[in-house]
Amino acid sequence: MTRRSFSAAAFAVLLIAGTHAAADVKLSIRFFDKRIYFPGSEIPLMVTIANESDATYRFKLADDRVYSLSFEARTPTNRLLDLSDDYKTAMTQSKPVFYRELAIKPGEEYSFREGLERFVRIDEPGNYTVKAAFYPELASSSAAEPISSNSLTLSVRPSPGLPPASEAIQSVTGEALKAEPLPPDEVVRRTIVARQKDLWNEFFLYLDLEALLSRDQDRKKEYDAESDEGRRTLLERYRADLQTDVVDNDIVVQPYYFELLETRYTEDKGFVSVLEKFQEGQLHVVKEYTYELQRREGVWYIVDYTVFNKGTE
Repeated sequence: MTRRSFSAAAFAVLLIAGTHAAADVKLSIRFFDKRIYFPGSEIPLMVTIANESDATYRFKLADDRVYSLSFEARTPTNRLLDLSDDYKTAMTQSKPVFYRELAIKPGEEYSFREGLERFVRIDEPGNYTVKAAFYPELASSSAAEPISSNSLTLSVRPSPGLPPASEAIQSVTGEALKAEPLPPDEVVRRTIVARQKDLWNEFFLYLDLEALLSRDQDRKKEYDAESDEGRRTLLERYRADLQTDVVDNDIVVQPYYFELLETRYTEDKGFVSVLEKFQEGQLHVVKEYTYELQRREGVWYIVDYTVFNKGTE
């Protein structure tokens, strides 16, 4: 009897101590390396779990942090942004979750880096309030309440790689051009036709110059190291170099014939394969292009491409 009473009392003490420890465990988030963010950017955050109690704090941490964390981002009008497709998929999958059991002593903290873009879809410029929640018994478990973090203010600017409508003028009518919410294959078709007709404003309308410039690692390093104004200058120079065939000739070379072969896309990412033919001297060169597109603010933009040479005819 005495032994059973002691065990019950000991359990009660441990339970109270554990609850007290959890109450004094703080979750905080901050920008890992604050920079200028654009729609679709990587947004690395530093997540810190601090034990401010007088007892050791024990918790589980999943190898894939989506099973230990959640994030929310809200607009100034308190509208909640959609979760990312990857996060939705992870939360609906039925598979084993691998994790480690960790313990931090009083006064200690544990930090790790995580990308906000893995959890929340931010495809529009604006100001957002970001908060995190940590699940010490994993997100799929109801064994413990999550720990909430502080709030961060995130500013997302319009992508400098996408030309404003006021700067793109229709060559025939003189009216301002504006990117339209067209399907991916129509975006690619219009871009190629514009190049065939030397309509440069129309050609650049659906090209994400920032993404295309970043295909080259040296140019990307130079671009990332620049200020906001410096990046704009680099993008203007890159556009001029494309137009004069100085760089990335494959994207600006002028085909005399093309045929759309295949289009595949999800909600935000698409691929369009195109057979294109070029006149090189006496030869007719045949190549297969695969254009990669991303959708931002309802509009599809070309962000990358690959080229496969199919010979001559």
